[in-house]
Amino acid sequence: MGKILAKRMININKDNKSWNLTDNRFVCILDIMGFKDMVMRNSHETIYEMLNDLSKYRSDLENPNVPDGYDPNSIKTVSFSDTIAIFTKTLDPKCFELLTYCVGWLFAKAMQDGIAMKGAISCGKMSINISRQIFFGQPLIDAHLLQEETAYYGIVIHDSVERYMNSNSTQLKPYVIERYIDCPVPLKSGIISHLILDWADWLKDSVPSKKEKMKLAIEVLKNQRERTSGPPRKYIDNTLKVITYVCN
Repeated sequence: MGKILAKRMININKDNKSWNLTDNRFVCILDIMGFKDMVMRNSHETIYEMLNDLSKYRSDLENPNVPDGYDPNSIKTVSFSDTIAIFTKTLDPKCFELLTYCVGWLFAKAMQDGIAMKGAISCGKMSINISRQIFFGQPLIDAHLLQEETAYYGIVIHDSVERYMNSNSTQLKPYVIERYIDCPVPLKSGIISHLILDWADWLKDSVPSKKEKMKLAIEVLKNQRERTSGPPRKYIDNTLKVITYVCN
């Protein structure tokens, strides 16, 4: 990860003592696409190495050099099988900003390495106990269901987060808000307007121009295309349509 973005990332502290057991939080669910098929088509060792690489990217987020004013213990991640869950400590705007950097960078890095994902972000009352592996709350369900409905490689924003952004727009940094785009989103039920997180902004250390972003994203999707045939290519076509919309 580039040094500039690394300094913006959060330290995922395994100590859960400073967190309230139950609080209003942001929740992001990321799902590895085609995981079952990959397990069937690849050796156990290959899948392990892929998951190990993804775990290293999560470890890259454990950077103590966060900017002044940010809580280094604002975000925690948990992974199991083909799913990554990311939680924030509270609904503080700083937590939302750090979540944006964390999710955007992790998603882009995975896509560049051939790990196709889709995800969703929601918010609300959530109970978390890391040591006992207890995770419960409506936002976890909302993020999971919206992620399940998503039919492209991207991160869709639940209406709970959209309302939060509208209510706290003056407290959020403009360059964070700009990373969220309202566009026609391919869902399994059809094309529906939603906010999305523009993960392609993280395909290089500095924010790319629209022309650069389009070029980088097409290269990532080309690599994904070479690994898929049939119905899974629908996700590639849908992702290209979203990126084209965002970059125009």
